[in-house]
Amino acid sequence: MLIQFRNRWLIFVKIYTPILLFLLLVIFLNFVTGIPISKFTRDPAAIADINPFFGLVSNIGILLWCGTVSICFFSSTIIRKYNQHIDLYKVRDFSNFLMIAGFITLILLLDDLFLFHELVFPIFLKIPGKFLYASYAIIISWYFFRFRNIIIKTEWTFLFLSLLCFGTSIIIDALRDILDISIYQAHLFEDGFKLLGIFSWLSYFVKVSFKVLFRYALEGGKE
Repeated sequence: MLIQFRNRWLIFVKIYTPILLFLLLVIFLNFVTGIPISKFTRDPAAIADINPFFGLVSNIGILLWCGTVSICFFSSTIIRKYNQHIDLYKVRDFSNFLMIAGFITLILLLDDLFLFHELVFPIFLKIPGKFLYASYAIIISWYFFRFRNIIIKTEWTFLFLSLLCFGTSIIIDALRDILDISIYQAHLFEDGFKLLGIFSWLSYFVKVSFKVLFRYALEGGKE
């Protein structure tokens, strides 16, 4: 009984420690910056007293990013944990493929959520937003090169469409004045293509994760 209680206690500690540390971080930020706790905890629409549907497309994009992160991390963990008895190289490679994709997506999610490239870096840190774009391009290019043998064996059409949509969104943002389009059209096309890119990114990793899990988890790694 004592051992069982101890094991359950350890499980609770592992599960709740991260969120408790996060709440302590909020308290620390309140102490350091003087920003009221409510500004950290309440919904942005309530704080700004605006229509809750403002930013609807952006919020949906955040949810799609989050879905991709969850799927990649979950699938990677399952593959690595329950398939150590079969072809280790393939298991490890597929697991890393999904795990690193999860981390890359998490970075893009945090950027989109906290406006790193629009506000945090250029205004608060005095680092041009283009630096982040270049960093993302380098990281993603390395990822594609590192796992090119896996990617070409998957249904990479969604991945290609995702990059195409992201690129189009960036080009529209960069050439807005040159293209001489209205603010309405600019935001519609820029944010619309961005959302399509995020959705295509999610679709690709959902399909890859499903096939990999089915092959390695359900079929025991059989080709």
